[in-house]
Amino acid sequence: MNLRKLDLVFSVILLLNAIRIFYIIVTADDPQPVDYLVLFFSTLGAVILFMNSRRNKEKKENE
Repeated sequence: MNLRKLDLVFSVILLLNAIRIFYIIVTADDPQPVDYLVLFFSTLGAVILFMNSRRNKEKKENE
């Protein structure tokens, strides 16, 4: 997969998770901790993969 497409996918995932977290905080009277955990780990995974793809891209450029 092209790194540019991969970065776009991860950016969209991060944006959607940020919107979902904001929506849960604003609308839920009694939010479940599971909702936050799922969003947190999904966001964390997207950030890790995003940074990994950036590091691989820089490594290829330096070669």
